[in-house]
Amino acid sequence: MPGFIKFETPENVQVTYQTAGLGSRFIAWFIDSMILGLILFVLVIALLIAGAGSGTVLDDLMRSFQDTKPGQPPQLPLYFWGIGVLILGLGGFFYFGLSELLLHGQTIGKRQVSIRVVKADGFSLDLPSVFIRNIFRVADHIPALWIVPLLSKSSQRLGDMAAGTVVVKEETSEISGLRDRLLGRPAADSEFRFDGPTLERARASDVEAVEKILDRWHEIDLKMRKKLLESTCGTLAERLKVEPPEPDRRLRFLEELLAAEYRRQYRRLG
Repeated sequence: MPGFIKFETPENVQVTYQTAGLGSRFIAWFIDSMILGLILFVLVIALLIAGAGSGTVLDDLMRSFQDTKPGQPPQLPLYFWGIGVLILGLGGFFYFGLSELLLHGQTIGKRQVSIRVVKADGFSLDLPSVFIRNIFRVADHIPALWIVPLLSKSSQRLGDMAAGTVVVKEETSEISGLRDRLLGRPAADSEFRFDGPTLERARASDVEAVEKILDRWHEIDLKMRKKLLESTCGTLAERLKVEPPEPDRRLRFLEELLAAEYRRQYRRLG
């Protein structure tokens, strides 16, 4: 049954996520499995076509298995079974790993059911967590381990526990509203300018923290707003190597920084 997890950002902003239910995770896995199966099918067909062009390779392979001694099981089916398991395992590792890394914790299936993988502290995945999570994917397919997410308070599978990740429901309505609002501002009206090299210095956790602050701005009391603006803007200005904003311009600084990052993301997506 889905639950809730809470974490606190370094800027003392409390964020709550609802964990994804096993039903939505299964649907996402099923969609991704169908896509992966189609990709591997096309790949196998392409390899067979390529192999047909060099028939001598297949002939040599067949002859190497014709010398099976009496009483021994036929080796050719076992050979192809092993190759199939290897291709499926590597294909799954690269499909899920690259998707979650490039799509910010989502695969095509997860995007369809509006769930994503985040780190246990609420921030987006990094390369080590993606690698560890998907290394354990093979073990998670063992039927005896299917009970692990049922017993886990956060519905974590073994790979999630090892990587320190959790699958949550995506907060599409709030964040998309913030994104649309900031993208609606003309770049020419910006008071603060952030070029590509400057934005590259920001960490993913920095962007997410700013996003959470702005998204929940009206829920934060006035005293906490001042502290958040002071600490966040100071840290970001130092990391981005830009002049820190004046106290009365700090909110605009964060908004225009996030708007510039959103524009950069959209340009990158084409």
